[in-house]
Amino acid sequence: MIKRLELEHRNFESKLAEVETNVDINNIILALEIIRSISDKIIRHAIEEEARLMRVIMHKAKDESTESVKIMQEHNWVMNFLKNRIIIIKKTSTSSNSDEHEQAKNDLNELINNLRNHFKEEEEIVFPLVLRDEAAD
Repeated sequence: MIKRLELEHRNFESKLAEVETNVDINNIILALEIIRSISDKIIRHAIEEEARLMRVIMHKAKDESTESVKIMQEHNWVMNFLKNRIIIIKKTSTSSNSDEHEQAKNDLNELINNLRNHFKEEEEIVFPLVLRDEAAD
């Protein structure tokens, strides 16, 4: 399961690189389309991590769970972004107001950076804890 989740991270990272390229060249509309194309997969991925990984951690490593719980709580920010903020970005991305357009770019860059950091934290903290606990069985 962990290997598959890591592979999904790599696939998401590939799409994030495409989003980043489009943001850099001011193609916000295409960047949003790419995000929309993976948003359901990201949400399913997050739900699976919370359900399956946290069950293992809370059952077998509760004393070491604090950092993992904080990392899993980041899913709330991501889901809120994908469900709500993306709508605002879409509206402002077509604005002739340069400040609104710049804010759309900043918001998308924030998503990219937060997801990359989140994947890194999961792979460095959460996944090893789960693997260790599963190996103890």
